[in-house]
Amino acid sequence: MINKRTIYFSLFIALLIGISYIMNWEMAIANFAEKGTLPTFDDPGQRILIIVPHPDDETLGMAGIIQRAVELKRPIKVVIVTSGESYKKAAMSFCGKTNPTPQDFYRFGLARQQESIVAMRVLGLPRQDLIFLGFADGSIRFLWSQYWDNGRPRVSGGIHVAYAPYDTVYKPGIPYTGRNLVDELTEIIKDFKPTDIYYPLADDMHPDHWAVSNFVRYTITAVNINVREHMFLVHHPQWPVPWMAEKNRPMLPPVDMKDSNTEWQSFDLTPKEIDLKQVAIKQYRTQIDVMEPFLMAFVRKTELFATKPVITIPVVDSKPDLQSRALPHTLLKVYTGGMLNEEIYRSAALTRLGAFYYDNKLYIGLESARPISKKVIYHVEMRLFYKDQNDIKRIDLGIVDEKLYQYKRAENSLTDVIAAKPIINGNKMWVEVKIPQVNNLRYIFMGADSIYRNRLIDKIPWNMYKIGE
Repeated sequence: MINKRTIYFSLFIALLIGISYIMNWEMAIANFAEKGTLPTFDDPGQRILIIVPHPDDETLGMAGIIQRAVELKRPIKVVIVTSGESYKKAAMSFCGKTNPTPQDFYRFGLARQQESIVAMRVLGLPRQDLIFLGFADGSIRFLWSQYWDNGRPRVSGGIHVAYAPYDTVYKPGIPYTGRNLVDELTEIIKDFKPTDIYYPLADDMHPDHWAVSNFVRYTITAVNINVREHMFLVHHPQWPVPWMAEKNRPMLPPVDMKDSNTEWQSFDLTPKEIDLKQVAIKQYRTQIDVMEPFLMAFVRKTELFATKPVITIPVVDSKPDLQSRALPHTLLKVYTGGMLNEEIYRSAALTRLGAFYYDNKLYIGLESARPISKKVIYHVEMRLFYKDQNDIKRIDLGIVDEKLYQYKRAENSLTDVIAAKPIINGNKMWVEVKIPQVNNLRYIFMGADSIYRNRLIDKIPWNMYKIGE
């Protein structure tokens, strides 16, 4: 007799075959077949702060951590940055309309908040330890890159407002700006004084996830607090597989992230914690209605966390050949599979980042899967943290039609740092930047992305760098 597991797996394989034209079949199979063990930890922390983008992320990533902390009577707070109200497919199912109104999205956001409250109650966390910030779902990357200063909020989300519209949130009515989000995170961190912070991994493909990751790491660095950082992953191509609960299978990293400057650890769950995690996930009824198999894929016998070591940019005595076939001083390699099949998209598929410091200048190199295209806009963005804790600057560069531009996107933007036009050779480009006050520089927080027809196509995940000796 064929059991349900066999039937589900057969359906899963059939689904993979059916959509293989947009998926990397080999990567899905590789992730499914991945074996191995990871370093483990069993102490969730003495004072635990969890920061996530949407209602349900806290349970998908940290249900075991939350249960263990509650059992050990450790202080724990869960912060949810958005209310997830702009997920149109789920909102349509929730309100029964093809075109939900702003009021429908508002009610949907309240429903998602309530789902988190119920799920946390299942895990033993009381309502007073759950904090909603009420920023707009789908907006966080824009606050990170363009809408930073408080005089310029972004109108965002299905509700289509420029401020937090809920009276259930940490600061009702707060305008949607990057500065305000940093201020709220700073206030919570300073007040709670965590020993451990759990937050998204910058490699996550969902813009809200990687942007929240950037905001949290930025805030931790700006506050200069000594904490253990634990980063979790939710959205990554062809991962996790299979899309079903596998209580005897560990959660393992995607196979394509082995060169991504990521160090992984596992947190083992007890059978009771696994079962209760599954019960908690089912409380997110608006999400179960539209993507239950994906959510169930996070029911595993372990939870997966990562750290991101600071990357050292080498100081070199001689300038390497920037026209060489290989990218000199490659520091990061990133995943290039998935849906980027058309030639123009392959030009926007970023594969490597390199950097070195020579003759008082920082050289930053990008490599794409196909030759650099004039139809694609490439961005390199930096946040500069100086030894004076209050001194943070930003640099925002754009390569448009093979010309280099510098943008003033915030009051602390530097716009006079360019030393030369970009050097472009096939699928590689280099920009040369004069960083001010290098001797007083602590860290460079840096990422890159590519835009085609006003759409974000690909990115180099943000990492923390320092200029070495």
